[in-house]
Amino acid sequence: MKITTSRDLGKFPAIPKQEVGTLKVPVVGLVMGIPITFGIKTEKIELDIESIKQEYLEMIDELMPKLATEIAKALDVALKSSWPWSTGSRDIYDTGALARSGKVVANNNGIEVTYSAPYANIVHNGGYIQPYGNQNARPVYMPARPWVSSVLYGEGPYPQFDFEGFMKANLS
Repeated sequence: MKITTSRDLGKFPAIPKQEVGTLKVPVVGLVMGIPITFGIKTEKIELDIESIKQEYLEMIDELMPKLATEIAKALDVALKSSWPWSTGSRDIYDTGALARSGKVVANNNGIEVTYSAPYANIVHNGGYIQPYGNQNARPVYMPARPWVSSVLYGEGPYPQFDFEGFMKANLS
């Protein structure tokens, strides 16, 4: 079956604005050589934008703790994943102290991610360290393994958390 339509609205008279009723749409089609027109029934809808906004914010507030839990899980998986290293690749998870120092909490500002281990910054951002604090040892370069940036922003080898998928699954 072939349907053709005319999109040149200049061929049709202007449509008066209607809030309620039946509206004839100026698109004429041919279905198997038979002319057809399309009609749309419209209804007046009144929206209270402020109450919709408030309901949306309440739904988001209810979802934030669940989102924090899911992000924490994704961060834990990222910590245990392989990351580029000077001699190949390795995970970040050695003793588990770094992972245990992590906190992901929902608050009024959104989701807050913190790692309190004293070496969390050097592991995440990379840089030079003095092994075991020994000032006589040569500095050693630690490559960056940005597990937080990867999960939250997609800035690294580990895939970004699917925020859109999470919201679609939990708001529908």
